[in-house]
Amino acid sequence: MFTRLFGETDELQLQYLHKKAMLTLVGAALCLIGLLLALIRLRSIAAIPLGIGTMDLAVALFMWGFGAIRSLLGFGTIGALFTGNVVFGVVIFVFCAMAAYLISIIIAFLGVGRYIYLRVKLSQERG
Repeated sequence: MFTRLFGETDELQLQYLHKKAMLTLVGAALCLIGLLLALIRLRSIAAIPLGIGTMDLAVALFMWGFGAIRSLLGFGTIGALFTGNVVFGVVIFVFCAMAAYLISIIIAFLGVGRYIYLRVKLSQERG
């Protein structure tokens, strides 16, 4: 399953997962900071990291989900959806976007977990 979603070898998976996992972890950290600031009653200051973290997670989850939908359905780019009939391409794109957000949390959880596992495995092999 991991090879189909993230790449054939561990090195390719680590390279593929690095940017997405970092974006997701930064978004989660910003949301956590915002929630902690809100708990200590600094709501006006908490809105800034919470808003940035929420937008970051929205983009990251779309990237996780759309990459998984793309690999599962087998099309290369977003532009490939719009070849031929544009209206049909828009309908397929909306369907793919909704499906991407539905499965993105599961795929993001698997991806970040796999990234952490590969980083730990790599550090154990080196030292």
